[in-house]
Amino acid sequence: MRLGKILAAAGLMGGALGCNPLKEDGCEPDPALAESFKEEFHEKSKYFSEVKSNGVSYSDDGLELELAKRLDNPALQSNFYIMFGKVEVTMKAAKGTGVISSFYLQSDDLDEIDIEFFGGDAYQVQSNYFSKGDTTTYDRGVYHNTPSSPLDNFYTYGIDWSKDSLSWLLNGNVVRTLYPDNSEGYPQTPMFIKMGVWAGGDPSNAPGTIEWAGGPTDYSELPFSMYIKSVIVTDYSTGSKYEYSDKSGSWQSIKAEGGEVNGRSEQADKDFSKLQNGGSVDSDFEPSSSQSSSSSSSTSSSSSSSAPSSSSSSSSSTSSSSSSPSSSSSSSSSSSSSSSSPSSASASSASTSSSAVASSTRNSSASHSKTTASQSSSITQSHSQASSSQANNGNQGSSNNEESKSTQTSQSSITENKFSTTSQATSSSSNSVSTNSKELGASIKASSVLTFFALIASIIA
Repeated sequence: MRLGKILAAAGLMGGALGCNPLKEDGCEPDPALAESFKEEFHEKSKYFSEVKSNGVSYSDDGLELELAKRLDNPALQSNFYIMFGKVEVTMKAAKGTGVISSFYLQSDDLDEIDIEFFGGDAYQVQSNYFSKGDTTTYDRGVYHNTPSSPLDNFYTYGIDWSKDSLSWLLNGNVVRTLYPDNSEGYPQTPMFIKMGVWAGGDPSNAPGTIEWAGGPTDYSELPFSMYIKSVIVTDYSTGSKYEYSDKSGSWQSIKAEGGEVNGRSEQADKDFSKLQNGGSVDSDFEPSSSQSSSSSSSTSSSSSSSAPSSSSSSSSSTSSSSSSPSSSSSSSSSSSSSSSSPSSASASSASTSSSAVASSTRNSSASHSKTTASQSSSITQSHSQASSSQANNGNQGSSNNEESKSTQTSQSSITENKFSTTSQATSSSSNSVSTNSKELGASIKASSVLTFFALIASIIA
C-alpha cells in the first residue's frame, strides 16, 4: 500500500523492507517467534510495536486504531517473524469511503499475504497475495462476502500458511486456497505481521489508488476506527533467527538458527487449537530492544495490495477448493460467502456466490477493481516510492512521490530537449547569418570588378 503496496517504506524492523536478501548482501537475519501466543491488547504488547502511535489505544475491549485526522496511519507491527504458521484476528473494520483496514503478513523479499477491508463496502473482505514484490498484474485479489457488515460486526479472519498450501478463513471456514504451483508465485519466506488503517482515498494519491479504495475519503466524517479484539499466532518453525542462505527466495533456502524450518508444526497446531478454546500455552518470547525501537521509529507502510486489482478477475469470487489442484490453473481457488447469517455463510464457503454479489447494493465492490491501464501502470510504481505530502499516510503515499519524481524528470527532460532544440535553432540562425554575410560580400566584390572593366572599355573606345 504496502501496503503496499503501495507500497514500501524503508527501515521497518531493522531488516524488513530495508534490506532485500534477494538483491543485497549482508542483510540481518529475522528474529523468530518459534512459539505460540494469544494477544488481547488490554495494554501495550511485547509482541507488537507501534509503527505510528497517533491513534493507537488499548482497553479492556482490545485495540483501537483511530484515523483522527488526515495523514494519520495508526499501525502495529510484530517484533518477530514466522516461517510458516497460523494467524487469526478477530476484528471490526473502519467505516468511511476510501478508508482501508489492513491485516497482513510480509517478508523482507516482498512476499505478502493480505486481508483488507474497504470502508465503503459493507458486505465484503478482500484476500490478496504477492510473491517477491511482483506487481506486474493486479488480478490476485478476491472478494468474499461476510455474514453481515464487517464494518459493524466482529468476525474472525484467519491465515493458514504452510509449504504445501495457503488458505484464508472466515469464521473458521476456508474461503480461498492457494498452492505452490500457482503461476503467479507463492509466498514462502519469513514474514512479520502488520495491522493498520489508512486513507486510500486521500486526494494526494494516484487516481488508480483512489478508485481501488472505493472513492475519495470524506474527512468531514472523521474519525475512522478499526477495532481488534484479539490476535492468535503460531509459528511452525523453531530457532532464534531465520536467515536467507542464497538468493533463490525458496523456503528451502531459509535456515533456522538453532532450530528447524517446520520443526514444530504439530505442536503449533495443538497450541493454536488450545488458544482458540480459551486455553494458555507457555511463552518465552522477549523482543530485543533493537527490534522494538526500530519498529516504533520506522515509517509506516500499507501493504502492496493497496494498488488496484485488475478488473479481469478480482471483483468476483469463484468456488473454493481445498483439494490438491490438478494443474496450475486450479492452483488458486476461492469462495465468497453471500449469506445474511453465520450459519448460511458456513454452508456457502464451498460454493459460488457471485449471484448474490450482483445486487445493486453490493456492486460497489466491483468498482474497487476497475482501473484503466494507465492507472494500473501508475500504481505499479507506487509500491516503492512516496510523495512528501503523503509520506506519513502509509504506503499509498509512496506512489505519488514517484509519480511526482517521474513527472519532474520527464518535465526536466522535455525542458532540456527544448533548450537543446533552441540552442540548435540559435546556432542554425547564426550560421545562416554568417552564410548570408559571405554571399553579400562576394556579390559586392563581383559588382566592383564588373564596374572596373566597364570603365576601361569606355576609355579605349
